[in-house]
Amino acid sequence: MADDDGIILGIDLGTTFSAMAFVDRHGKCNILPNAEGHPTTASVIHFYDRDACVVGEEAVKMVVVDANNVVRFIKRYMGEPDYTMEFFGKTYTPQELSAIILRKLKDDAEEALGRPVNDAVITVPAYFNAAQRSATADAGSLAGFNVLSIINEPTAAAISYGVERIGTDRNILVFDLGGGTFDVTVMEIRGASLRTVASDGNAELGGKDWDDRLLNHVADSFQRQFGLDPRDDPQPYQELYERCLHAKISLSTKPRAVIPVNYRGHRAVVPVTRDEFESITADLLAQCEDTCNIVLEKARMKWSDIDEFIFAGGSTRMPMVHEMLRRLSGKEAAKGVNPDECVAVGAGLAAVFRHRPNHPALQAYRGSGATPELELGELSSASGGGQPQRVGLPGVRITDVATHPLGIVVLDANLKERIVNLIPEFTPLPCDKRGRFAYAYDNMTAVRVEITEGHGDSRDEVTVIGDVVLDKLPPRPRGTPIEVVYRYTVNQILEVDVTDVETRHTRRARINLRGSIDEAQKAEARERIRQASIT
Repeated sequence: MADDDGIILGIDLGTTFSAMAFVDRHGKCNILPNAEGHPTTASVIHFYDRDACVVGEEAVKMVVVDANNVVRFIKRYMGEPDYTMEFFGKTYTPQELSAIILRKLKDDAEEALGRPVNDAVITVPAYFNAAQRSATADAGSLAGFNVLSIINEPTAAAISYGVERIGTDRNILVFDLGGGTFDVTVMEIRGASLRTVASDGNAELGGKDWDDRLLNHVADSFQRQFGLDPRDDPQPYQELYERCLHAKISLSTKPRAVIPVNYRGHRAVVPVTRDEFESITADLLAQCEDTCNIVLEKARMKWSDIDEFIFAGGSTRMPMVHEMLRRLSGKEAAKGVNPDECVAVGAGLAAVFRHRPNHPALQAYRGSGATPELELGELSSASGGGQPQRVGLPGVRITDVATHPLGIVVLDANLKERIVNLIPEFTPLPCDKRGRFAYAYDNMTAVRVEITEGHGDSRDEVTVIGDVVLDKLPPRPRGTPIEVVYRYTVNQILEVDVTDVETRHTRRARINLRGSIDEAQKAEARERIRQASIT
């Protein structure tokens, strides 16, 4: 449960940069700077000893000189159970490495505020699957946070922009291109309601891919000139990567950049124009455009139906992105949105609206006689279930949807497996869906229900995320009915009931899509992170 008197951090745990925000007693949501005074913290770790590491800009400086002991882009590996990294004889999972970044944010917040900060709302890309969301929740727990909610990044961005515009009728497109992930979400405001309509994205597309294209372009040019490839050695590779990253940023404001390359006694200066950069990354931009059109198709809208769009993520600063959205929509991006901070700000606002109904900033609404009503679809407490509470801003409702289908493996009349989706994509949360199935064979005494996530008609196309076994059944003929009920709460908890229709014998399972590490593993990892010296 949340500490009713404490601060809740809204955290944007990004691939390349992370940010945190909180709502003060006056109702203003503030970006909380890190210990170095910066509004964002580089999501980079440098291990310099077995039990010591540095996080942030100091770690970035070590990328060139000690590349083998630096962690970058770990968000792209969240949810991969077999992925690990080793430093000074210690092995770390993506959850543990992300927890180190979060621990840095926690320590900095406590130092700045002069008090413990235990509660957090952490954002994830809208198209993160169950495993990726679980890994993020685990990372927060390992860092010492009580993770109240895992919420979608575009939803947070929309909250930071759209709550003040409640009362109008408009459709908003959130274009979120970060360092390592990409999402497009359409949200609609209808009077007092802000609702997610459709979402799609790619958890493996982001600014890093533009960086890599530029690096390969420069390295290929050097190789053609000298017959040597600076990508072959870790240190020259990292040095070139940093130079290409800075050149990419420069090309957002200048028509031309030059990138020096030093490798094995040879030197070259490779000039790159903005037009060349846009040419070698045209297919990446095309993927973004395709995703935008897919989301509009899912939302059953046209570009003319979009009233405004907002940018989230630092990679949206590239002029090619602005030009693409301008061409598609015929409009300019909404003003007043900081793409680096809007997700953290939205998470901070959502944290108070949902989890601090007695926050002083909200009392003014009650004192004015306004009816407090803020329904935060996906933002329900981890300990809760069922219907979301209504607290906060007067007359506002914010609702989210399931971004991946949830289904079941069944056998058809020919005893071949197929997938039946009980909760389709974009089903509003919370939801309660049920279906009736039947014994596949005579005299069965147990039924195993496999729970799936994802699109597809066969097992190979989806992911099995859990199962429920209903046993001790009386042997009966094929066709005996079994009822399956899926209850998907706003806090990523899936409850599954499997019931024998005739005897009403029921077995229930709770699939926690917010955390996958058992308590013993979590305690061990938490202690390792606590003992580490993180600066």
